[in-house]
Amino acid sequence: MGVPTGEIIARPMVARACGCLCEFQHYAVDKYRAQRLAKFQQSRCPACVAKAEDERRAAAAALPGKGEAIQALPNGTQIALIRRPDGKWAGKLTAAGTTVEAVADWPQGLSGTLARLWAAARGAAAGPKPK
Repeated sequence: MGVPTGEIIARPMVARACGCLCEFQHYAVDKYRAQRLAKFQQSRCPACVAKAEDERRAAAAALPGKGEAIQALPNGTQIALIRRPDGKWAGKLTAAGTTVEAVADWPQGLSGTLARLWAAARGAAAGPKPK
């Protein structure tokens, strides 16, 4: 289903999934207009997508790096890795009364991911563990 070419006969403002009103183009010949309109209404506008991506990047930047997060784990931390029937790896980290879980395709980075999730759950700021 491609974007039709030809004469645009209307440009109504349509609400998108994010709540913003955006212009939707009606073409004179468009046999997929209903499908395009449904897809348009179920998606977010470019500005809201960019804002959500910026917020995601800022949240990720606020977390310590994988190495720092692993160094910040307290003594007695327990990590369990399990290979699931679907071939993916599941991990569970328990430290200082907080438990986090994650799933990954490979076990190599799972411990760092679990450590970062634990730091986020504990509200830890980036930085090395105090001695």
